[in-house]
Amino acid sequence: MLMATTILSMAKGLFGAVLPGRNRARSGRVGLALGPDGLAVAMVGAAGEVSFCQFYEPSGDIGGLVKSVVKEHNWEHLPCSVVLHPAYYHLFLTESPVVNDAEMTSAVRWQVKELLDFPLSEAAIEHFLLPDDAYRGRKKMLYASALRKTALESLIEPFVDSGLDIDCVEIAELAVHNIISRLPAEGGGIAMVQLHDGEGFINLVEDGSLYLTRRLDIGLERFRPGGDNTEFLDALFLEIQRSLDFYEGQLGKGIINRLFYSPGIADTAAIGDFLSSQLGLNVGPLNVVDLNICTATSSEYLSHSTAAIGAALGPCASEGVSSAAS
Repeated sequence: MLMATTILSMAKGLFGAVLPGRNRARSGRVGLALGPDGLAVAMVGAAGEVSFCQFYEPSGDIGGLVKSVVKEHNWEHLPCSVVLHPAYYHLFLTESPVVNDAEMTSAVRWQVKELLDFPLSEAAIEHFLLPDDAYRGRKKMLYASALRKTALESLIEPFVDSGLDIDCVEIAELAVHNIISRLPAEGGGIAMVQLHDGEGFINLVEDGSLYLTRRLDIGLERFRPGGDNTEFLDALFLEIQRSLDFYEGQLGKGIINRLFYSPGIADTAAIGDFLSSQLGLNVGPLNVVDLNICTATSSEYLSHSTAAIGAALGPCASEGVSSAAS
């Protein structure tokens, strides 16, 4: 087992999507999205095109799987971002400490200390600030992500000998945001609903900036394609409506007029149809193909690999979200 400090130093923080200096190497960047449901692997070339995308069911030797894919495609020494599934970390919304930048990391750690169910000394904690005009400018807010250092070690260790240069570990909410921030501006805000088995999350975005992310206590395993999904759909609608109300009422932002959902496959089309009829928004599946960045890959794999693609793409150049490593 690698020491936590070694892993954390190598990874350079959980929130790679907001590290302003991180760029794709001349040959591209690989994104690995790890979760209980399997592993998504995506490769984005230097020009920003998705040249490879594949989703693999859970495997006993995940490290060996990645190593073989790397060797097959000659990806040795390419930079790599690893995305953590939401099940692996806590995400807290809290006020930003009133300290200078040099003291922010330490101050955030102490601020979330009471929210943890394990000792602070055992925690890997990262944060990113919300835009200045969030919450009507009355207070500065941030999100802090936390997990045990030993958990982070065990999640990253299988990839250390893959041949990739792992220089970034990030959370799913920000990896997906890397895609949403690239969507064409049409005025108004954007909602992004990402569903997994057991849970999901919603991101609310305006002008390319993330203002709210919220966990959804409803999982895709409750949805039955072609069956009676009344309970699932009603619960999902309620969760989304609560988020939209909070966005407008507490954050003081404008109206959301577009909503994207993922995975956007044929089996989940009924989700989009229902949300469109209930919310009165322009609702559609998140289709990476619409960004004109895909050269050759299956749309099914794309739909199940959103986070991996977002991690490989990296943050949009216009983003200015702040982050600090713990």
